[in-house]
Amino acid sequence: MKFEIARTKEVLTPISGLACVGTLVDKTNLKTWLNKVKLHKPCGPDIKNGDIATSYIGLLCQGKNDFDDIDPFRNDKFFIMSMKNKNIPSSPTLRQRMDMTGNS
Repeated sequence: MKFEIARTKEVLTPISGLACVGTLVDKTNLKTWLNKVKLHKPCGPDIKNGDIATSYIGLLCQGKNDFDDIDPFRNDKFFIMSMKNKNIPSSPTLRQRMDMTGNS
């Protein structure tokens, strides 16, 4: 088998499978349901519960479970589009919100 190496101006990403994951999660209406959930502690309206959950799902689908792993994806257009998020949380926000949901 011969390989052809060529230059391209297209953006290549190692996380292309997230497009499928984001579509499947979107079909469950998970975000809509989670955005209606009220947590015991007030949290800022900037990042909705659905964006928190789908951001973490995106990490888990890559085999990453550390909250700090979210930081490289905060400005990754493909990650944002794939998970259909408006905002990607910072690692402290992701950690705090996930901790709050475990204690609700």
